[in-house]
Amino acid sequence: MADKKGFTLIEILIVIAITAVLSGLAIGYSHVGQDQISLSIEESKVAQMILEAKELSIATYSQNNATCAYGVEFDFATSSYSLFEYNSATSTGSGSRSTCPSIASTSAAIDQGAIAKYTSGNWQVPTASGVILVSSTNPIASATIQDILFYPPNPCTLISLVGQTTFQSDCNSGTNNNPPPEAYIYLRTTNGSLSRTITVNPAGQVSL
Repeated sequence: MADKKGFTLIEILIVIAITAVLSGLAIGYSHVGQDQISLSIEESKVAQMILEAKELSIATYSQNNATCAYGVEFDFATSSYSLFEYNSATSTGSGSRSTCPSIASTSAAIDQGAIAKYTSGNWQVPTASGVILVSSTNPIASATIQDILFYPPNPCTLISLVGQTTFQSDCNSGTNNNPPPEAYIYLRTTNGSLSRTITVNPAGQVSL
């Protein structure tokens, strides 16, 4: 009769240890994959909102309403972003506009009172869980976008950078007509392991 040998305690412990290591690796790679997916989705959502603002500024230019332009604002404190209407200070208040300010005067100062919610669904949209907007710790913070505004009919792209109170544009002959060759929206995972950069040039072209 053959002897039946079972597993020794050492063999069992080795199997448990190997299983634990493999499980840890699988979980780690799973988290990295989830972070990459979240970053990619958020990157696409931000880019899509910028392009939507650009399209709206063209589509509604010929309409008789109080909206002069559309843009996107980034809130780094809450890690959220909003699509907004930029309304004329000279609006009649009756659903029509008299005259929108010139691009030069709009560049001279950001009128926070002219910024209005476009829709609730596009207002203060939070970034995905585990993803944040970065400004101060961004290595390219000097060219990080705070607001981007599209002014019809072309549309002209006006960009304000973090820490600035004016728009910069290459569409006018005023003092703020020397925007950087590229400006950025910087996304990062909360643990700092992964990041993505969205680039916008003075013509309003978005690249990922």
